[in-house]
Amino acid sequence: MQRTILLVDDEEEILLSLSRLLRREKYNIITATSAADALEKMAENDVQVVVSDQRMPAMTGVQLLIQLKEKYPYAIRIILSGYSDFNAVSEAINSGAVYKFLSKPWDDNVLRAQIQEAFRYQLLFRRKDHLSMAFENTIEGLIITDSEGTIESVNSAFTKITGYKTEEVVGQKSSLLRSNRHSPEFYDEISDSLEKNGQWDGEIWSKRKDGELFPEWRSISAIREVDGKTSHYVSFLVEISNQKEKERQIQYQALHDPLTELPNRKLFLDRLHIAIEQAKRSNYCMAVMFIDLDRFKQINDSLGHDVGDELLKQVANRLAKSVRGEDTISRIGGDEFMLLLARLPGPKAAQSIVKKIKAVFQEVITIGAHELHATLSIGVSIFPKDGSTPEELIKNADTAMYQAKADGRNDYCFYSPDMNQDLTEKLLMKNALYKAMKNEAFLLNYQPQVDLVTGRLMGLEALARWPRPEVGNVPPSRFIPLAEEEGLILEFGKWVLKTACQQIREWQDMGLPKVRVAVNLSARQFEEDDLVDYIMATLKENNLNPGVLEVEVTESLIMRNPAKSASILAKLRGEGIAIALDDFGTGYSSLSYLREFSFDTLKLDRSFIIHMTDNPEDAAIVDTVIQMGMALKQTVLAEGAEEENQITALQAKGCGQVQGYWVSPPLNANDAAAFMKSWEPSTVTNLWSKVEKNS
Repeated sequence: MQRTILLVDDEEEILLSLSRLLRREKYNIITATSAADALEKMAENDVQVVVSDQRMPAMTGVQLLIQLKEKYPYAIRIILSGYSDFNAVSEAINSGAVYKFLSKPWDDNVLRAQIQEAFRYQLLFRRKDHLSMAFENTIEGLIITDSEGTIESVNSAFTKITGYKTEEVVGQKSSLLRSNRHSPEFYDEISDSLEKNGQWDGEIWSKRKDGELFPEWRSISAIREVDGKTSHYVSFLVEISNQKEKERQIQYQALHDPLTELPNRKLFLDRLHIAIEQAKRSNYCMAVMFIDLDRFKQINDSLGHDVGDELLKQVANRLAKSVRGEDTISRIGGDEFMLLLARLPGPKAAQSIVKKIKAVFQEVITIGAHELHATLSIGVSIFPKDGSTPEELIKNADTAMYQAKADGRNDYCFYSPDMNQDLTEKLLMKNALYKAMKNEAFLLNYQPQVDLVTGRLMGLEALARWPRPEVGNVPPSRFIPLAEEEGLILEFGKWVLKTACQQIREWQDMGLPKVRVAVNLSARQFEEDDLVDYIMATLKENNLNPGVLEVEVTESLIMRNPAKSASILAKLRGEGIAIALDDFGTGYSSLSYLREFSFDTLKLDRSFIIHMTDNPEDAAIVDTVIQMGMALKQTVLAEGAEEENQITALQAKGCGQVQGYWVSPPLNANDAAAFMKSWEPSTVTNLWSKVEKNS
């Protein structure tokens, strides 16, 4: 910093003389010829020392320096005047407004020395003031003790943190802050570090005046004399309660699911490790449950993520109410949960808890205006029978859960070793399915449908087949559910529709009879808003009349969302596309929806046809459905007829159409074309003649 001095005198000769005298000291010299001029110069410059004459017009030197003391307390103020003015200046000296009185005429050497001293004093004064401000204003608590630990000084931050006033701690030992959280050995380590290194830093728990404990970060330094002896200790302390709370929150967030606040996978694994070790020592068994919420994606997609999130929270709450306090429930992601049942007397105890969970979920879950039935698929593995490590127990519980899903969902399954083979086969099939979808390695076969009175060929049902050279043909009952599970069913359904329409076009170009082809629709296709538009576009691409296409739906499909289903089916019928209800009698079997949806065809499930000739109950069901179809002016088509006596029985009951191996098995496209050319209606009408004769 440049040293600046302001010289104030109403005599310019004095100012010139002083300036010449002080120039060799390399000061920044500023002059003023009046008090008013001096005040302006002070406002414009950073002045460390002011030398002023006493006798000046308008304002004396003392009056000027009194004002400067108020405005610029760091500036050192000197009066340079005749000795006769000392009495007028003495009061100002005593009050601190004037640092020193120097008389005229002056001794050059003395004057220079006095001004040099003034600059040194100003520097020390400023440094002392800055240190004092730092001591008082720092956010860290500050304690200065002697070598015996007796407190000599503390700052305001210390009193704010601890609650002690300065006068309450000065003269006391610094140990008055000690809590009971640390052992004597802990404090011995601090003393050893200070003696050896002169420094100690670390986290420590201390006690406020009111007895409350708080965490702080303490830094202690030893102040040593020239001879190496410690004279004082200076301690800085920072309260870290907020940091500790943030650490706790971060730790909690790292180990818990933010939505349900359940333990996450990491915490679950930690507890599972501990539970396994305890089970080994105590000879108890324990169980791991892998829980998946059935059809959660449909709820999320149809009702929105807010409803989905609330459902997950309510599922978590119900699971928590179903288990013991020592058990651990974890949400590991999405709609998957894991449950750790520790210290079980045996596997039966796990089964009773599973049944309790299932009972809890019998009750409806209400979310806003929605009433939801949440069902769970649960897989269970038992320690030590099903694994001795966390990885084995979780993997096997997961395998058992998938088996529960494969068995129809809303069920539980205990792990067995043969499940791994099934899972491996399923994984291989899944990988093959993806490859088959990419390469369009599927085929469509076509099974004829004929009229039971006229014998005419009425249509064909398109049936998907998956030929796998390495294992043979995979039945639809195996790969269709897998396609649904993997989210491939929409793409697959589009492929079926496209391929069927292309085949119809090819047959028509060959001049074959124009028959209707039935295509099955999946539930996933029904969720698409553009389903009708896509079907019509596919027909148009192949230059086909809508009347050549029939779509088949199941009872369970349309009843998932009756209002939307009714709208889609009405649009399809409005375009001229026929609608068939597949597997009738195996689902809801409600008469009201038959009238509401106005199907063209009711397809009687083959399970009723197989035993209709030797089981009166099945025969009665077939009779009822046929009569109902007639009343509703809907064609009834019997599926799965394989024997002549089944055909004649259906004719006698007035069934409209039949599809099954008696007429023909499913045929590839070429064989189906040959069938259309060679089919003889008399094959059926001859039987009808026998029925009429016998009736």
